[in-house]
Amino acid sequence: MDKLFVDINVLLDVALAREPHLRSSQRVLSLIERRKAGGYISAISCATIYYLIQKGSDRKTAIAYIRNLLKLLHVVEVDRKTLEKGLELESKDFEDGIQIVCAQACQSDYIITRDASHYKNSPIPAVSPAEYLATAPIQ
Repeated sequence: MDKLFVDINVLLDVALAREPHLRSSQRVLSLIERRKAGGYISAISCATIYYLIQKGSDRKTAIAYIRNLLKLLHVVEVDRKTLEKGLELESKDFEDGIQIVCAQACQSDYIITRDASHYKNSPIPAVSPAEYLATAPIQ
């Protein structure tokens, strides 16, 4: 079973029903929900997703979505060591560095993202939801 580290943009595609990415992002989450793949998210992603959802909607909607994510995905902790390692990586920005460190910590097979260019220096392959689904062993 593949371990998938799910990037913020994929989760927001579902939360905010963003087309044309909604369907493939939903299908990846469905694989995780059906336990055909393991799903992981960083602790900082939860805060960012909450902020962006409540900004465009309301607090109640944001809390409900985060609670659903916590049921669906394993949360990778972020501590001082994670932050320091994130700073050391050659990535486009600090948040992407933290995501890479978290994906390594949970031994992910893939980072599922729509911004693969942000992860070009990652030792873990970064693929879009559609790319992953095209090659996923189980659907």
